Amino acid sequence: MSNLKATRMQLLIIKRKIKLAKKGHKLLKEKRDALIMEFFGALKGIKEYRKEIGNKLQKALSALGKAQAMQGIPDVERFALGISPELELEFGTKRIMGIEMPSISNVETKHQWHGFIESSVELDNAIVQFREFLPALLKLSAQQLAFQRLGEEIKKTKRRVNSLEYIIIPRLEGGRDLIEFKLEELERENFTRLKMIKAKATQ
Repeated sequence: MSNLKATRMQLLIIKRKIKLAKKGHKLLKEKRDALIMEFFGALKGIKEYRKEIGNKLQKALSALGKAQAMQGIPDVERFALGISPELELEFGTKRIMGIEMPSISNVETKHQWHGFIESSVELDNAIVQFREFLPALLKLSAQQLAFQRLGEEIKKTKRRVNSLEYIIIPRLEGGRDLIEFKLEELERENFTRLKMIKAKATQ
């Protein structure tokens, strides 16, 4: 800042820069706060999905255990090998504060049976339970990715906020104060010079 020209124009320029920097700082703080809210919202979603997945997995494993007890483990395994699973879903992205977030919806699981072992009520129930488990697992994966991206963006935004708050704005304000000090000195020098000229003129 020591090489700044002490002119009115330079003072005007640096004041404009300070104004812009403060405006940018305010907007970035608002963005950071909004991202933090989204971050905790995503965290809440993850906890809810994990709870849901835990319940669904418990039901699926319980149903599988009953099927194995009724038909025997070898038959259930052979039945599983004869299934051709199909998965349909809508995968897209949504933008939050300029960040692309993964979005999964309308998850539908299907299966075709190509084996020779007949299914039972217990086995059908196990299949249904596992089919309900998969969509929640996929949605959890998308939510975790969104959570990670939000965390990364929060870090970047915080760095920019801190850079403006603790480095750029103080440096600009220091430059402004220096120019104002130099201009005041020049004014005092000019005033003293004019007084001396007037004093000589009156002699």
